[in-house]
Amino acid sequence: MVSGSSARRALANRQFALLWGGQSVSRLGDGVMSVALPLLVLQTTNSSRDLGIVVAARLVPTVAFLLLGGAVSDRVSRRLAMLTSDVGRGVVSTVLGVLALDGRLGVAGLLWGAVCFGLFDALFYPASTALVPEVVALEDLTTSNSLNRFSGSFASGLLGPLVGGVIASTIGVSWSLIIDAGTFVVSAGCLIAMRATPRPASSGSNVRSDIRSGLSYCRRTPWLIWSIAVAGLANALVFSPLAIMTPLLFKRVLHSANWVVGVGFAAMGLGGLCGALLTMTRRVPRARVRTMWLAWSAAPLFSVLMGVARWTALAVGCAFVVGALLVVGNVLWDSLMQAEVPADLLGRVSSVDWTVSLGLSPVGVALAGVMAGVVGVRATMVVPALAVCVSAVAVLASVRSISAPDRRASEAEN
Repeated sequence: MVSGSSARRALANRQFALLWGGQSVSRLGDGVMSVALPLLVLQTTNSSRDLGIVVAARLVPTVAFLLLGGAVSDRVSRRLAMLTSDVGRGVVSTVLGVLALDGRLGVAGLLWGAVCFGLFDALFYPASTALVPEVVALEDLTTSNSLNRFSGSFASGLLGPLVGGVIASTIGVSWSLIIDAGTFVVSAGCLIAMRATPRPASSGSNVRSDIRSGLSYCRRTPWLIWSIAVAGLANALVFSPLAIMTPLLFKRVLHSANWVVGVGFAAMGLGGLCGALLTMTRRVPRARVRTMWLAWSAAPLFSVLMGVARWTALAVGCAFVVGALLVVGNVLWDSLMQAEVPADLLGRVSSVDWTVSLGLSPVGVALAGVMAGVVGVRATMVVPALAVCVSAVAVLASVRSISAPDRRASEAEN
């Protein structure tokens, strides 16, 4: 069981405490921006198409350079890779914030900023996944991942959107960019305060060969490649589009005030918070892969209910359940990868996961923005979510090799 004592033990580890604390502050800024970015675009052009394009503009360079970012993170200090990313994103947020406060930030500036963020994200994602098992013991991985998801749900999903909604309704959304820049400064400071982490052992090959070896490992590992593939489909069609479908649902369909958009995002964050607490207080399930897949399969069903909701309270409640199910699945997924994948491959394998998971997301987000204006917000949310749920359950029921890690663990116990 992952208990309060194991959480205290993980946070007593200075390296992990600094990493967790800095990233928690950075995630607060992410939550503020989840509300600010849609409102900035909508107040500039009032176009759902432009909103989809701006969100997609951050995802495209991320996907394009993730494999390279994974190879780099398996060659240099992962702490240094994260620090470079935080500093870069802090500079971009500062520039955009100054332009916004001066009244000179338009859609072109937001697009430029989104692209820059996407490039730094491509380095950050695989490095952050691979750094955790370098600073915590194997037995503390589930606890550490639960704490990471907890802070992500609380700071990015709950507190950040609420703060973002307050900022938008008081001093103005432009200040959100300056606040976001400040959170990157704090995160970078925590990384600097950590002890230096070693470079991973050299593979002795070039970057292209390193990328191929990561892809090859994923292809010959069924539980990895099937999970990555179905997660990519779900992210593209359902979960990534929620970044724009949530504000569109509350503003254009349910005719809610600006602050309710923040509440909608916060409900998903609160659900994630509860999901993280659940994984911290319950024994790790024996059927880790199956439990993870069932959680990920159920989340789209509640996206359907959210899409057909006639009342704001029901939509908010569905967002809560979606957030909880996603985090339960994600904690199990993080721990599985970090425990099952060889350490010298973890950055590259993580980059494959991020690449496939996010690969179609730019298209999905942009398409959702267009389809919302053609067939309506509700249909754009409901139809893809149903398709993903049916597909995931069908694969889980028919592909036995997906549960190989569970069978190995059971055989080891016997």
